[in-house]
Amino acid sequence: MEDDSFYTQLCAQGDTKAFGELYDRYIDKIYRFIYYKIFVKEIAEDLTSDVFTKAFEKIKSFDPKKGPFSAWIYRIARNAVIDHYRTRKTTIPIEDIFETGEENRTPQELDAVAELAKVTEYLKTLSAKQREIITLRIWDERSYKEIAEIVGSTESGVKMAFSRSIRDLRDTCGPIALLLLMELGRAKALPFHILS
Repeated sequence: MEDDSFYTQLCAQGDTKAFGELYDRYIDKIYRFIYYKIFVKEIAEDLTSDVFTKAFEKIKSFDPKKGPFSAWIYRIARNAVIDHYRTRKTTIPIEDIFETGEENRTPQELDAVAELAKVTEYLKTLSAKQREIITLRIWDERSYKEIAEIVGSTESGVKMAFSRSIRDLRDTCGPIALLLLMELGRAKALPFHILS
């Protein structure tokens, strides 16, 4: 399988079909990334669509010298979530978006959210940036380098924040916190399962 740069180069040359490959590679990951910040299927779907529309419109300006496509698309997604909350004029701090949208859920969704709540209770003690590093690393299996590019930090800073956060979670909450985080990481398609 070719890496992303092969397709981004084709896109830069005007090959719109190449963007379809990038879309297929990242649609589930970006949806999941947004869903875990929004927890409302319809909004997550709309924002995911907006992210790929914006990426398609701006793909020719993508500069691989500034970082990989994956970091670029995640930054677009991150900004889309922040913009969503800004336009709603929510009282929730923009940098502390993690669990919202609890109303109007089905019983099946509520069961899944209850399980996730066990993790979010642990994660609430961390900063928004620490939580983002954990979710990108465990749930989305991003490399430290990619996470650093997404959150605007250094690779060593991300490694240190991740290690410290996991150690603190284990010390504070015992091994169950880490096990639940790992289980959620394996449940890659959780939003689709609970919302189907």
